[in-house]
Amino acid sequence: MELIDFLASDFLNGLRQQMKAPLLDYSELPFRNGISYAELFDIYDGVEVGIDEIDISAGGLLYYKGVLVSLNIQDVFQRKGYDEHLPKLHICDCQKIKDMKNAGRLQRYISSGKHHRMREIRFVGNHQHSVKTERSNLDVCKYCLAQIKWQGYHTGLPSTEKDHRAKSFNLAEFYQHYEPQFYQEMIDVLYSDQDKVPLNAYQHNWAYISYEFRKSKRWRCESCRKDCSADHAELHTHHINGNKADNHRNNLSALCYDCHASQPMHEHMRK
Repeated sequence: MELIDFLASDFLNGLRQQMKAPLLDYSELPFRNGISYAELFDIYDGVEVGIDEIDISAGGLLYYKGVLVSLNIQDVFQRKGYDEHLPKLHICDCQKIKDMKNAGRLQRYISSGKHHRMREIRFVGNHQHSVKTERSNLDVCKYCLAQIKWQGYHTGLPSTEKDHRAKSFNLAEFYQHYEPQFYQEMIDVLYSDQDKVPLNAYQHNWAYISYEFRKSKRWRCESCRKDCSADHAELHTHHINGNKADNHRNNLSALCYDCHASQPMHEHMRK
């Protein structure tokens, strides 16, 4: 179903202005489980949390604001002359996390709803400003696999088999198994088949694309540099070539309402 651009309607836009109704950013609307679309987008991308902010289900699964998530440490201390050791991806309140909590090592984690194991890791060196950030594919924690007995995993398996399962763990299957309805609804919001989008029509996941793009610009207009962080609805995502289906980043521009209205073919937005 094509999303309607209400600002493109002279009648609806004029009616809104007569009513003095403020613009509401789509991402601020409720999704479900008491969270907004913006919160869903942020949780999917990854939110830094303390372990005390994570809810543990009866089965030991990890939830943040009602969303099933995985956890990983983002900062890894790298000693000179030693190989880089990647953190593990945790999918339940396993013995390793319990041991860290009992020892008082309440580290900050990245809580994410991503359906793949690629995460951004910061390698911190001995020097104060020696920080290297890389995207790395993390192995799932073997303690977690053993606790939930994922697909028959147990500690008596050969080491090679345990290593293989930790490296090939499929997060999408995990989410589909435990939260099939929520996971499908989330994927429907976050992703769209570009090949099936009609020419010059918004993609089904346009709200996510627009939110992530504006967030990447720190909610600031790229033209006049107006700060819209306190009012996200004031900042729009503009298609430079006019094709709403072309969402390549070099075709997008974050513009405040006034700068957006000044673009060619946007007369309907001008007050």
